[in-house]
Amino acid sequence: MSSPAADLRLAIRGLRRNPLFTTVAMLSLALGIGANTAIFTLIDQILLRKLPVRAPEELVMLYQEGSHMGSNMGARMHSYPLYQDLQQRAEPLAEVLCRRLVAASVSIDGQTERVDAEMVSGNFFSMLGVQPALGRVFNSRDDDQIYGGHPVVVLSYDYWINRFARDPGVLGKKILVNNHPMEIVGVSAAGFAGLDPAQGPQIRVPVLMKPVMVPDWTWVHMDNRRSRWVQVFGRLKPGYTVESAAAPLQGLFTQIRAYEMTLPAAKEWSAFSRQRFMQGKLLADSAAIGYSSLRNDFSTALVVLMCMVGLVLLIACANVANLLIARGFMRQREIAVRLSLGASRGRLVKQLLVESLLLSFLGGIAGLALAIVLTQALLALIPVEGQPLLITPRPDGRVLGFTLGLTFVTGIVFGLLPALRASRPDPWTTLKDTVGSIAGTGGSLFLRKGLVTAQVALSFLLLFGAGLFVRSLQNLKTTETGVALDNLITFQLSPDLSGYDDQRTVIF
Repeated sequence: MSSPAADLRLAIRGLRRNPLFTTVAMLSLALGIGANTAIFTLIDQILLRKLPVRAPEELVMLYQEGSHMGSNMGARMHSYPLYQDLQQRAEPLAEVLCRRLVAASVSIDGQTERVDAEMVSGNFFSMLGVQPALGRVFNSRDDDQIYGGHPVVVLSYDYWINRFARDPGVLGKKILVNNHPMEIVGVSAAGFAGLDPAQGPQIRVPVLMKPVMVPDWTWVHMDNRRSRWVQVFGRLKPGYTVESAAAPLQGLFTQIRAYEMTLPAAKEWSAFSRQRFMQGKLLADSAAIGYSSLRNDFSTALVVLMCMVGLVLLIACANVANLLIARGFMRQREIAVRLSLGASRGRLVKQLLVESLLLSFLGGIAGLALAIVLTQALLALIPVEGQPLLITPRPDGRVLGFTLGLTFVTGIVFGLLPALRASRPDPWTTLKDTVGSIAGTGGSLFLRKGLVTAQVALSFLLLFGAGLFVRSLQNLKTTETGVALDNLITFQLSPDLSGYDDQRTVIF
């Protein structure tokens, strides 16, 4: 009875005796495993991973469908008064928060930079269960009372590290946000980026500081029910699910809209407009993984890519299986001798599977390095504005676990059939015949031809898909837009956020 260590030593010696075979097989597997790991790295961070908050499965995001009869400033937005109504009257929700991501100019020690900022309700951190890494975070009692009266800032953990080098002395420090003095009161917990898993703000300020954060939004008023500009998230009460909360939320929403039709803003609406307005719906989605515009834009593409790289891995498995079968032909005499000396077929299958798994793990190690490069290349293709993406190409424990499982399954998939085939020669016939006479006959030849056919078929499928993709890109590139796009750039100026008055803005 041999030990796993002995099997491993035999497998290493066998692979070292044939370096060309080992290199080709390892590189084939590295390509398949690396491509799958790269795409899974993105899928895990964008589509699968839950938010690092308290009980993320209880979180829901609320959004509207239907006519609103007002302005809308982004995806899934609500008016601030509607947020307050939901916070006070929504029976299925234990608590409700609102948020709005904006750009801001931050001046620190005479240096000004553009950052992503998030205006949040006072209960933002408490509802999510996020604790401060330093100082304090917002709370409804101190930071959600006076319009324009809470000039305080909470830094994100990464921004604190990158901009302030972990200096604990930032607490109480005065900085200028859009040329308005604000005090740093805390740093949010490490690992918490916000409700968007792909992009997070550097600073957070109370939502009641809107006149400072967006001074040019003169048409948006906190009490205006026809201006939708904040996103709303809620936490379900115990016993409620997304499905069971739908009816009471819709009932409350209908009551709110009936009240809004009695306000002066609705007196000029036609009967048709009123009817459509009352048909509006308030819907809820699970927010356990947060909400990301990047997810909405690229989720379908990522799933398609995962299917394509799955085909690449199948092709790699078929290729290596074919190599193993060919190698098995060359080892027929060795295997026949071992059978003649009393080795069981199960023992031989086990040894051959150890070799396959060793090959697979070598390919997996190389595939991890390739996955980092591929992930970085894919992230470079994603258009971003302002701050970089929070998605990291470095594999973490979840990705390593996926790669380990994929590597093990891959080793079994491409190794089992060749091992079974190679371990059943007739010792008497094999020891009498020459290697050349047995290498290309019988069922093994049929199996090898079948694997080649499968490889060709999968390759054609990938080529057709890639061809259609390239053709679509060419069509998009050659579409006439009516605008000359060569050497065209876009930029935005906001001098008023840095203290320029109207006269100085014109001069600037």
